[in-house]
Amino acid sequence: MLVGVINEISQEIGLLDPNSDEIFIACASFEDRTTAVANKLSTEYLVTNSFVCKYDEKNKGPVRDQNFERLRNLLLRHSNNVLPIICDHHDPLDGIHKFRKICDSKDIPLEGKNISVDITTFTKQYLLVLLKYLGRQKPKSVRLFYTEPEEYAVRWNKPLSYGLIDVVSVPTYGGHSYIDKESLLVLMLGYEGDRAYAIWERLSPHKTIAMIGKPSFRDLWEGRVEKFNHKLLSKLPKDSIQYTHTLDPFQVSRDLDKLIRQHSVKFNIVMSPLGPKPQVIGCYLALKTHPEVQVIYAIPKFHEEEYFSKKAGNIWEYR
Repeated sequence: MLVGVINEISQEIGLLDPNSDEIFIACASFEDRTTAVANKLSTEYLVTNSFVCKYDEKNKGPVRDQNFERLRNLLLRHSNNVLPIICDHHDPLDGIHKFRKICDSKDIPLEGKNISVDITTFTKQYLLVLLKYLGRQKPKSVRLFYTEPEEYAVRWNKPLSYGLIDVVSVPTYGGHSYIDKESLLVLMLGYEGDRAYAIWERLSPHKTIAMIGKPSFRDLWEGRVEKFNHKLLSKLPKDSIQYTHTLDPFQVSRDLDKLIRQHSVKFNIVMSPLGPKPQVIGCYLALKTHPEVQVIYAIPKFHEEEYFSKKAGNIWEYR
């Protein structure tokens, strides 16, 4: 049974190793919570090399660049070597290739090292590809940090994103398809019902399972996922809905493992994690032993940057 360590960060964030961490990775975003983890690092926290990703997007507002500088300056208090990675928003392999190139050019090994990652504002497909890449480098240990939002745009009945550019297979998660099997779509739902519906409509699967996180981050948020996915859920049989944990990726992994084992004989399974990032970790963990499952990602035309999320909520640590 897969188990792991989950901690809610109530005090400062200290060292994973008695001496120092070797690698810290974060991503700059337009969201307020971009710098929440870096702000929590203790004065004693030291890390040899820090990497700050920033998506290279044209015709966007200045907030992402401003947060990038804030994050970089915060990490300079804890690391002498803060390295930027300017990468393509919609191509996670671009970011991974640039990360690997920097490590090679500066002789920064990952094998046997302590690595900390602030996963909060990576896109879901970037996070999936990054976790797989880091896992293959055989690090000594990995810990992940996730910051909840204090509030989402849905409070004002605004969707988190608009439009759809494409539905793509996440790189390195192509899965396997067999001509004698039917298709099963597993949608891990969040607050972007239009994206979920677009995936379901485009794939037209033989069977769909909708997974909803319980409990919500806040008691007042219960029912939001169902509300924003009403159009999709109204078209599915009631027994198509299953529940998993919102914040426990290890429980999510166990739930997905059970689901996959139950359905893999009859179905080619396609999965799309649209919920919170801890569920994406659970997806990654489950698929380590189920490479036959394909993961797809719906690329939105743009996010509701002004209202997407506000302030930073609780911070969680996963090991």
